[in-house]
Amino acid sequence: MPRQLLFLLLGLSLSTYATEQEEQYEEVLNPSLHQQQQNAQTDTGPTSSPASNEAAELLAQDSGLPAPLDSIETVVAGTAETSETATEVAAHSEAEPAWGAISLLNTELSPNSTATLDWYSGHLPGGFELATPVVVVHGKEPGPRVCLTAAIHGDEVNGVEIARRVVQNLKAEDLKGTIISVPVVNIDGLWRKDRYMSDRRDLNRAFPGDANGSTASRVAHSLFTSIIRHCDSLIDLHSGSMFRENISQLRADLTLPAVAELASHFGAIPVLQSIAPPGSLRGAATAAGIPAVVMEVGGPFTVDVTLVETGVKALRSYLSAIDMLPRSFFWSSPQPVFYASEWLRSRQGGILINKVTLGQRVNKGQLLGEISNPITDEVEVLYSPFDAVVLGRAQDQFVSAGYAVFNLGERRTIEDLEQQGEIIKQQVVEKNAEHMGLSKENAEHSETNISSPAEQPAGQQQPVPPASSEEPPAESSATTLGEQTTPKPLPQGNEHE
Repeated sequence: MPRQLLFLLLGLSLSTYATEQEEQYEEVLNPSLHQQQQNAQTDTGPTSSPASNEAAELLAQDSGLPAPLDSIETVVAGTAETSETATEVAAHSEAEPAWGAISLLNTELSPNSTATLDWYSGHLPGGFELATPVVVVHGKEPGPRVCLTAAIHGDEVNGVEIARRVVQNLKAEDLKGTIISVPVVNIDGLWRKDRYMSDRRDLNRAFPGDANGSTASRVAHSLFTSIIRHCDSLIDLHSGSMFRENISQLRADLTLPAVAELASHFGAIPVLQSIAPPGSLRGAATAAGIPAVVMEVGGPFTVDVTLVETGVKALRSYLSAIDMLPRSFFWSSPQPVFYASEWLRSRQGGILINKVTLGQRVNKGQLLGEISNPITDEVEVLYSPFDAVVLGRAQDQFVSAGYAVFNLGERRTIEDLEQQGEIIKQQVVEKNAEHMGLSKENAEHSETNISSPAEQPAGQQQPVPPASSEEPPAESSATTLGEQTTPKPLPQGNEHE
């Protein structure tokens, strides 16, 4: 009996100690709860015993228990640096202005909207006004502003249809950024089926224009100041002139990094190295710091549906490449680049019959076409002077002596272009001096002050080739009647813009 009583007392003592120890654990792990208990004890009086004090001292000496948690901190996955960076980015995002409205032609467009605005160029005689439509698609999300222009020449219809097709199914809710399309710049020339303005001037030789100048110069000034200066990039749509036709291609000055980057996003259509002609919209835009290219498609007066579809695909490829559209376009071949081209000219007049098609690869000495003189029955035979690709050609027609018949592209390298850069520059200086009535020394001094389009004053033209772009330059005189001379390299390209 005494032994059983001893075991019972020992068990009660151990149970009491275990209960006190558990309370001390709770005191360490949950201080707030311990504080509540203390407050309750203060209200009812002290209830602790010497045994509980001893247990507390033993518990304080136990190093295996975790220290009390002062506070709970939210931890972001990753390092502390990442968390701090995320906080900074969030703060910066809140500081940035939201994607908002765009103001153009005295109209304000909110995001996720489409509108057709009226541009009045003010070039019609007698005070008549005719609005030129400007289609604006202002996207739901932020992005660049891309401008499309077509029919600067009134006889170039392919570009009008390309611009129409690009925007007709374009939804603002799917677009990041803004598309500004002027599908008919020279609306007067389009109605008259005439390449030029009513004053017989070439509008694409009048940029950036003058508000007090000729009719063409005034229209150019209005377009450039009202619309083009709102662009981040520009694609100017053209076709061949004077019954010539071109394969779908880009004309771009690839010596300018921003332009080269722009031209690289159009899929597999060929790119021809080309310095912008004097007074062209492309040249004026680039000089103002707006990267620009020309897309040449087909010939004048008519619509070539196949080439139009290629042009639309190339433009949408560009918009996808710069993340304005979600859809990507895939091409079956890489983008060919031509750093030189040469126009072959007829030696005599007559009826031209083509023997090659646009885009065809030809070998040196291959027959390109024949020109038959209807008076003398003499036949002029044209051969390719080197391995090339037919980038442009004259349509079957009556041609005069010296007429540019075939534009042959040669796949030379950028190194070839750089090696001949100084020669071309010298030619440009001399020609500019001649046109502007300056001495050669003054022209050279002006030329050295132009290093890049971004550094040029607005409206100042970049260096231009010596030849007019009205039709292919005379310097690219052709090889005819079987002559197999070495072609003269023309890295600056040959313009029909």
